[in-house]
Amino acid sequence: MKSFNILDCTLRDGGYYNNWTFSNSFIQEYINKISKTNISYVELGFRFKENKSFKGNTAYTSDKLLSSLNIPKNLNIGIMINASDLCDNGSVLNNLKNILGKKNRLIKFIRLACHFEEAFKLGACLKWLHNQNYEVFLNIMQISEANEKYIKNVCNFLKNYNLKALYLADSLGSLNNSDIAQIIKKFNKYWTQPLGLHAHNNLGLAFSNSIAAVKHGVKWIDSTILGMGRGPGNLLTEKILKFKSEKNIKYINQLNSLFFNSLLTKYNWGPNKYYKYAAINKIHPTFVQEILSDKRYTTKDYMRILESLKDKESKKYNPNKLFTPNNIFFGKASGSFLPINFFIGKKILILGPGNSVEKIKNKLETYIEKEKLFVVALNTTSNIDEKYINLRVACHPLRLNSDSIFYKNSKIPLAIPFSMLPSKLKDFIPIENKIIFDYGLKLSKNNKIKIRSSYCEIPTPLAVIYSLCIFISGKAKSIFLAGIDGHTLGDPHNDETFFYLKKIKFFIKNISLVSLTKSNLPIAYRNL
Repeated sequence: MKSFNILDCTLRDGGYYNNWTFSNSFIQEYINKISKTNISYVELGFRFKENKSFKGNTAYTSDKLLSSLNIPKNLNIGIMINASDLCDNGSVLNNLKNILGKKNRLIKFIRLACHFEEAFKLGACLKWLHNQNYEVFLNIMQISEANEKYIKNVCNFLKNYNLKALYLADSLGSLNNSDIAQIIKKFNKYWTQPLGLHAHNNLGLAFSNSIAAVKHGVKWIDSTILGMGRGPGNLLTEKILKFKSEKNIKYINQLNSLFFNSLLTKYNWGPNKYYKYAAINKIHPTFVQEILSDKRYTTKDYMRILESLKDKESKKYNPNKLFTPNNIFFGKASGSFLPINFFIGKKILILGPGNSVEKIKNKLETYIEKEKLFVVALNTTSNIDEKYINLRVACHPLRLNSDSIFYKNSKIPLAIPFSMLPSKLKDFIPIENKIIFDYGLKLSKNNKIKIRSSYCEIPTPLAVIYSLCIFISGKAKSIFLAGIDGHTLGDPHNDETFFYLKKIKFFIKNISLVSLTKSNLPIAYRNL
């Protein structure tokens, strides 16, 4: 029963939490320790199609990175490539060749991840990879949604492509032990080569499901250290090693002490009631992960958003299932509000949700009165007395949706890109008896920022960047910042905020920009 292989994919799957920002030294220590266990296959990361987004080392697992590592001889290092990148446009095989580049002797295996319907497009890729002497795994996602007809067709198609193993991924984390057994029995009717299982832990069943799979003949099992992985995470490497009576588990424990315990504390992955709800209702776990990791939302928002997803087709993660910037803020920009008519010469305070405000609350309120500051609160920020707040600014469509009740109860004017919102989203915005400052917003495609009289173009709908555009357009005399300090360098969401704060400073010529809580900002923020 215990004659199965463990494939550790910690730095690949775990990267969904830290944007794949593992340092070279971290990666080297990881593979050194892993090599001292009986794990001989390590999926080091993805090889995503190149883009301009902010992603770290194991998102691209470049040849440069691999060459910098001293890879133990007993480890087989591999990468995963998403079929969606290959099937995007043009020739699927040419896309694969472009992503892989020249043959790299350090890469021993390639795993292609696909949905059922994508598998039939990958024949040329599978053949080419085998001819290049790569070991080839195919990972079929959302196996919970497979019926026997799909299973028969895909097995018949793949049987001639010399796969190392055909992996079944419980992407929705919705399967139990009995489900696993039934699915494997169906595959065994049509597939005679090795099977693998990639278990997600939405229901807390990743370990027991993996054991059930092994009992039914599965030869490859995925795991990650401390379960670090997309959504609620995966089968814990520690648990499956212990099941195999692995004596060298101490090396994994050393990695936990060095790195992974602190990562778990920071990102807090693992099963919870929200992932369980998503699994039961066939909602892709990435929806949950994105909601939970966004500090703009509270626990009151989580279930309401998930309940709205339950009534949609949400098995595949698709941000368009929500009100998203990418399908709202495009096309011709428009806005009916001209900031120059209102903010010229004014002294503005932009108030964010950072904890530093609480420490200086009384002094800050006194300063507001003394300097006669026009106070602007980002989104639902309420860390000073409401009587001091003159305007609220919001622009992210998901926030506008989730915060609609708050705005309904608030009498404070609201600055939003109202003209550019779809009618269904406008229905959520309470405009009766409220002043709306309709300053337009368009998403730029090249990370550039443009500030115009009635709209701005910015790469991402961050309220602090949008509000700065408003007051720069309005030729404010000075802009003070407070509470824009809830940002930790290394966090993918907050790295983005830092990046654009640094970028927008070049638009400030005759405007003074000062942080009132400067000492509480990370060091990289202090030179704005």
